[in-house]
Amino acid sequence: MENPFSGTKQFYSSGQSILELPVGDYIVRAFKGLEYEIGESGIQIVSGETSDLRLTLRRWIKMSQKGWHGSDGHLHIARPVPELNPYIARIMRAEDICIANLLQWGLADRFHNAIQYAHGPEGIYEEDGYILAPGQENPRTHFLGHSIILGLRTPIHVSDDYLIYRLFWERAKDQGGLTGHAHLGGSHPTDIGGQYGLPVVVPHNLLNFIEVMQFSHSFYDTWYDMLNLGFRITPTGGSDYPCGGATIPGKERFYTRIAGNLTYEKWLDSVGKGRTFVTNGPMLQFNINDIDIGEELILQKPGSVVLEGTVWFDSNRDDVLRIEVIENGVSVLSFPRTDDSGEIRFRVNHNIQETSWLALKASGNKIDEPRHWGLIRSLDTSAAHSAPVYVTIEGSKPIKSNPRAKDVARKWLARLEDLEKRLAEDKIKHLAERLAKFQQDVASEEVLRRDRVALIDEIKVAKSYFTKI
Repeated sequence: MENPFSGTKQFYSSGQSILELPVGDYIVRAFKGLEYEIGESGIQIVSGETSDLRLTLRRWIKMSQKGWHGSDGHLHIARPVPELNPYIARIMRAEDICIANLLQWGLADRFHNAIQYAHGPEGIYEEDGYILAPGQENPRTHFLGHSIILGLRTPIHVSDDYLIYRLFWERAKDQGGLTGHAHLGGSHPTDIGGQYGLPVVVPHNLLNFIEVMQFSHSFYDTWYDMLNLGFRITPTGGSDYPCGGATIPGKERFYTRIAGNLTYEKWLDSVGKGRTFVTNGPMLQFNINDIDIGEELILQKPGSVVLEGTVWFDSNRDDVLRIEVIENGVSVLSFPRTDDSGEIRFRVNHNIQETSWLALKASGNKIDEPRHWGLIRSLDTSAAHSAPVYVTIEGSKPIKSNPRAKDVARKWLARLEDLEKRLAEDKIKHLAERLAKFQQDVASEEVLRRDRVALIDEIKVAKSYFTKI
């Protein structure tokens, strides 16, 4: 297939492929996800002759040996019949995506796109350690944001109250599912209104994860705000393939730490517990007093702790410049790259004075990756970010009692008031017309008017919650 962004042709191979090409000189590059080096070689095609080319892919790291398994949390690959499973699984194997979440999506009046033949256990397919799992991106509107639900036994579509996301998420909890918000990693995140929809739903403590990396971009600020409000939210990443200009599955992904053999149930449990890091290349490890990512360290009093962190990267693909320790949303320690080893590591003592969350962030640049333009602009950044390690000091104030949380609450109150103004009776038509420019029928004027009063009631509940903070 033609890649319109890179100007190349690409295809999947099970190991052997035969191509017919015009006479000329070519460069062939072979990829297998993030943990393998790129194989590359030139070849000359001569008229009437067959030319042989062998590329060997070398694995530069094996994260599964460290207990980490990669997944794409956001794929729209239709699977209407189970006979497609082996074909899709081979694609995921080629991209080295251990857990592929195939999201069916819909609109207010129908739940109809990227159809999955089954939800729940009947929709799980495993082959050679690679798992296909059904999920849903529903509900989804451009002024409240797009939501993702994973691990459902049966799909959820509340057509009569489509704009009341809480109803979807409550039903998801009843089924043991995980709920999240998508696209917080978009280059233009205000176009997809998660920042305005999240404050409506967050007070109900139903949210499990936020997609903070997508479309060659990372966006952490809203996630930091939620952590500073005291919500323990898992960071995830996903490509949104084949939408939004995404040309391959797994370009952005997240890794989950799992004890023992990989199963979908274990994976869901670990995602819910925050044992993740997001990445488009670099691999992370982080702990505090040997307490790992997603876990909680309890201290009897303020004092010194030992921080340990490592980033590994393929220096032919990622020029990681530094890793930073983020504490309560602020970079408090920075460790630059000082050699060509493909690794930055540290072990330091650090003073903790209040109940906090701490995480590890890596940043740098991609090497030899063509800048491309699609629906979303590529920023060509190399990035990774861990979920937090939580540090609780016994008897101290909770995180949401700190001035940071008060500032977030004021900001989110302003967003709620903004949303309320757009839902005014005389503004509904304008809102519907604006939404139609983004995606027809996601939230029509009829749907907006039908759900308006109920949504305003939800906003009032949220405003009361943030006013108390």
